[in-house]
Amino acid sequence: MGLSDAADNFKNVRTITLTAVLIALTVIANRLLIIPVGPMLEIRFGFIFLSLIAFLFGPVVAFSAGFLTNLLGFLMFSSGGAFNPLFDLNVGLAGVLYAVFLYKRNPKSEYFIIRITAAKASVNLICNILINTRLLVMFGFIPAPTAGIVTLTRVFKNFALLPVEIILMLVVFKFVSVYAYKYNLLNRRKRVD
Repeated sequence: MGLSDAADNFKNVRTITLTAVLIALTVIANRLLIIPVGPMLEIRFGFIFLSLIAFLFGPVVAFSAGFLTNLLGFLMFSSGGAFNPLFDLNVGLAGVLYAVFLYKRNPKSEYFIIRITAAKASVNLICNILINTRLLVMFGFIPAPTAGIVTLTRVFKNFALLPVEIILMLVVFKFVSVYAYKYNLLNRRKRVD
């Protein structure tokens, strides 16, 4: 997976258009489509669209999309907090992690579920638990004395929802890959297992 190959996706009008639509769906899904599962648990669906961008277009487009998704979400649905670009960079990193595991991978391979599991688990651990929790504590959104309890809650939440998120990703990717092949989004480059 070369970065120059992935960066070339910015030259394609169809890529930019589809990415813009998926960014809009990510913002809507993260801010409006929320299913509460328990007192501290909720399912948000924006990760599906960001991971699709990574799967279809690679790490450069996925990083940019993740950054823009979080920035647009803040601008459109701000709850009065201060803007901090480190949160945007963290979502961009999530896009890169999805791409590391999913870009140029064959969705028909029997190993694809392992790649989806690795992608989602790495995003949950690195971006959601480690980096995001640290940023929330560092900037005072989580009081330092309660950071340990909140971190444990976030660990539980991220790993309790992991199987549901993996199944959702697998179903959506299988469905989308049919149309991605049909419209030459996946045929134009070599896929590997």
